[in-house]
Amino acid sequence: MALDDEIACDVLVVGSGAAGLSAAVACARKGLDVLLIEKEAVVGGTSALSGGWLWVPGNAHAARAGISDTLDAARAYLRHEMGNRYDAARVDAFLDNGAAAVAFFEAEAGLKFTLGVDYPDYHSNAPGGASGGRALCPEPFDGLQLGAWLKVMRPPPPELTLFGIKVGSGPDFRHFANAQRSLHSAMYVAGRIVAHARDLLLHGRDVRLMSGAALVARLLKAAVDAGVRIWLSCPLLELVQAGSDVGGAIVSHERKQMRVTARRGVVLAAGGFSHDRERRRVLLGAAAGGEIATLSSPGNTGDGLTAAEQVGGVVDASLANPAAWMPLSRVTRRDGAVAFYPHNFDRGKPGVFAVKADGRRFANESGSYHDLVEAMIAARRGSEEVCAYLICDGITIRRYGLGIAKPFPVPLWPYLQRGYLHRGQTIEELARHSGIDPKGLAATVAEINAHAPSGRDPQFGRGSSAYDAYTGDRHNKPNPSLAPVAHPPFYSVKIYPGDLNTFDGLKTDATARVLDSSGRPIGGLYAVGADMASVFGGHYPGPGINLGPAITFAYLAANDLAQRTEAGREVR
Repeated sequence: MALDDEIACDVLVVGSGAAGLSAAVACARKGLDVLLIEKEAVVGGTSALSGGWLWVPGNAHAARAGISDTLDAARAYLRHEMGNRYDAARVDAFLDNGAAAVAFFEAEAGLKFTLGVDYPDYHSNAPGGASGGRALCPEPFDGLQLGAWLKVMRPPPPELTLFGIKVGSGPDFRHFANAQRSLHSAMYVAGRIVAHARDLLLHGRDVRLMSGAALVARLLKAAVDAGVRIWLSCPLLELVQAGSDVGGAIVSHERKQMRVTARRGVVLAAGGFSHDRERRRVLLGAAAGGEIATLSSPGNTGDGLTAAEQVGGVVDASLANPAAWMPLSRVTRRDGAVAFYPHNFDRGKPGVFAVKADGRRFANESGSYHDLVEAMIAARRGSEEVCAYLICDGITIRRYGLGIAKPFPVPLWPYLQRGYLHRGQTIEELARHSGIDPKGLAATVAEINAHAPSGRDPQFGRGSSAYDAYTGDRHNKPNPSLAPVAHPPFYSVKIYPGDLNTFDGLKTDATARVLDSSGRPIGGLYAVGADMASVFGGHYPGPGINLGPAITFAYLAANDLAQRTEAGREVR
């Protein structure tokens, strides 16, 4: 291959999400010369679009808050969740180093977190499960601190904003959700709206970065401050080897093909394969019964996996689930383009329930988003479409919203006009408009209304877990997750299986080194984030189980890279 130029560094990092930026910052802080390349023209990958939570049992924030938790309890929980997919070496590496990784990035990268005191594990009733304290939420960040780099921060899609405002995880979300009931929250929201209008006028965009964008922005600033070179619009073409080790890569930069010699090694953090059509067909389509949508960054086309396979790496496709599932609804934008909205919390609100086309419930709607999609897939019969319908009455939709349709006073007519919402004055009329069996839906509503006043769900036990209560409404008595469905008009939105990111990834060891088909590490090659096979074996035990391991294994990879000697062999 004829190359236009060559450049050398100690470590080449591929990808600018939280995993890649964490690896770059950690390596740079350990005195290594780091080049980070990003395929897209913007920074942040899927991390910048995410809620930003990190699941890190045993973190110092929980200890300071007086929350009693142990790593042994977390191990027991993961053993229960993962079953025969429990990988003791990698799980121990994560649990034993997660708190240290958080402390390192707080000290060296200026990361700041709020503790999810009452944000529970998704199956907190299981052995070792916790009702809070294991999840950390990034604090908001003033994007003006990035200077010119703010222009290349990935913006949120409009579907994930309210009037262009990115509502953050944790305290910010609670204020927006409670604005109708609390004067303090209403004033907070008004302040956010005014600040957003000011930012648009002065800077052309929202500069108060929240959630995953705040996490990425702090890491980006730390990387720039530490001297990391960052090349955007620079895809990885292939890895090159120095003897049996990986010693660099061929990349495309500024319309030139360049050889990058990486004296210590290469870290793959290219975001998995959510937009790799062939891998999706084989791995996700088979699991979900057909094509599904994704909320992942469009640049995540499996580049890291493909490059690693070419030098002997192996993709683990034996996980319990190939991806982190999320129920999505289709949103038609004004220009006719189709986008997707994630149903994270609306499913758990009292008065909202989910049915299949036969009008019958199939799962606890208040459970985790991942669990609901698993149940949706499992409930599929034959070749029928994998989908479901969220149903509520008029009071519920005006109080909580439904999907992208926001609570009062935001009008509902645009969503009805575009066909996003269906409406009926009776349950039977709603069923006919929605494509649901009217008799089945009427019977389901009658059953809900018979038990909701007493707070009981005999069929699925909705409202019985800490997570159910968290996603519900604590003001709703006697069950935060249940309410009668009795006030017309009635509404529905159709939901489909989707993914947040992929779980199937490269087989790695406890220091994030990529393994070959014999289980031996490939010298100089590491994989973190979604390029690494899920440490949880394709299970989804709690909030932040993608980003918690991402920064922990990036930290471990950096520690290993700092101890490596240079290959000292000619790159071929």
